[in-house]
Amino acid sequence: MAENENGTEAALMCPNGVHGEVRDDASVRVNYDRALDYLGGFGPWQKRVFFFICLPIGINALQLFGIVFLAVEPDFHCRVPQANFSGQEATPAELMNVTIPWEMRDGEWKRSQCKRYSYGPSESTFNTTNYGDFEEKHPAANRSQIPCDQGYEYDTSEYKSTVVTDWDLVCDNSWKVKLAKSLWFAGKMAGAVLGGHAADRWGRRPVLLVSLAVDYVSGIACAFSPNYAAFMAIRFIIAASTTVTSLALFVMAQELVSANKRSMVGMVIWVPFALAYVLLPGIAFFIRTWMWLQITITMPFLLFISFWWIMPESPRWLISRNRHKEAAAILRKAAEVTKVTLPDEVFHDTIPLTQNEEKAKKKERVYTFIDLFRTPKLRKWTLNIFFNWVVNTLVYYGISLNTAALSGNFYLNFAISGFIEIPAYLISIFILDRFGRRWPLCALLLFGGVACIVAFFIPKHLGWMTTTLAMTGKFCITASFAVIYIFSAEIFPTVVRQIGMGMSSMTARVGGMVAPFVNLLGSYWAPMPYVIFGGMSIAAGLLTLLLPETIGRKLPATIEEGENIGKKDTMVDEE
Repeated sequence: MAENENGTEAALMCPNGVHGEVRDDASVRVNYDRALDYLGGFGPWQKRVFFFICLPIGINALQLFGIVFLAVEPDFHCRVPQANFSGQEATPAELMNVTIPWEMRDGEWKRSQCKRYSYGPSESTFNTTNYGDFEEKHPAANRSQIPCDQGYEYDTSEYKSTVVTDWDLVCDNSWKVKLAKSLWFAGKMAGAVLGGHAADRWGRRPVLLVSLAVDYVSGIACAFSPNYAAFMAIRFIIAASTTVTSLALFVMAQELVSANKRSMVGMVIWVPFALAYVLLPGIAFFIRTWMWLQITITMPFLLFISFWWIMPESPRWLISRNRHKEAAAILRKAAEVTKVTLPDEVFHDTIPLTQNEEKAKKKERVYTFIDLFRTPKLRKWTLNIFFNWVVNTLVYYGISLNTAALSGNFYLNFAISGFIEIPAYLISIFILDRFGRRWPLCALLLFGGVACIVAFFIPKHLGWMTTTLAMTGKFCITASFAVIYIFSAEIFPTVVRQIGMGMSSMTARVGGMVAPFVNLLGSYWAPMPYVIFGGMSIAAGLLTLLLPETIGRKLPATIEEGENIGKKDTMVDEE
């Protein structure tokens, strides 16, 4: 080894360049795209890293959908003053008849959950063991009804405890459960904004490691929440941190592979998410106490301490920050895994920017989200895409979080809802390349919307058909979500593509925040949520036809090219 004038060691590359051993000096200038020619667009090293990337993505699904089981609402009714009936010989059914009124709900007569008959402290109680005599002397229909002033009695035969039963989040307080679900998406919005900037500034790996630590700590803290307010606040933090985790992992996956593999990786990365979705009801079936369920779905994050040694930084990010030596070290290890030889040209790119290019780069215009609305066509398409993202998020989470409203076994319905996402993601890869973007997206939204609307007008004795149609809607909206993601990236010009995708993701959270409150409308009219979901899907599907088809067209680089995206001169050979 020899030292140069600055005291930096200049390590000469071995003659045969085995495993990309490079000179450790200032001349190191890594060309990652050239390295992929030898490592493969999605070779053994990328597959190994991608496997570890997928694991936290799956665990995040447990935190997202855990609220469905943490805040499940069991059957309940008002607690009545015990003093009025103490010492009386009456069965629970008899007490229920004289204390809890009947009311019409969902077209059926059911016991009221939020009202009871009024009994004054001086009123006589059972004077005889004959229930009929009591009913004759004290006709319940003539008594006034009052809200549950003595609290509630919950059916604990199926769920030992939930956040609903612990903090009485029912009747006039039932909206608080919806608020907790809505604030989750506010947390995701905060995580999307902060996580993106943090990952760009400090790197994907350190932001990922910090977010995983926060995921674990906040998840455990949530299980010991002393009250509803603390539960909501901690859930907000979990939502933000899991979003940062997903964002960092998704970006790392995209930056690891070659351009022609990004669509495939972008779809497959969500398959573990769907698998965890399917696994969750099985876990919840055996753990019926919300505190222990929250701890159980959080513990896997502890395994990701190993990421400190396993997960590499994104070479592309390191190169963008002129940290070429660190990128070179990662590529040397990648070459060992792949068992290939990386030539010297990978580590010593000989095409530096010219002086004029450097000056031009410094004078480059800085684009903002306002540029999405400056020109007429891009403005129209941007608003259309934003609406599509909002609708996709609204319907996806609306159906996912409202599985309990479907007839049939709650746990089985939830598992099916997650399982159908797997073929939805995989089929979307096929339809994108075969049929383009616009018409498949339109068809998926229209078909899914009609399925949602029809689902809740099916007679109750055909509950299996209702569930089938609702799951059909879920399948379509999952596939359309995958399509709109790639469709948007192809419509936004390069100069505003990252901004456009970021703004699309932010507006999508509005749909997520609204979804729980749309489901709340089901308490007034059961089909209402699905009518809204279906109507919005149909509207978004029809508006999709106003977007330009992008299959087989080159990606627009400038705003001007974006305005001309529908013209024939933008066509390129698909290959």
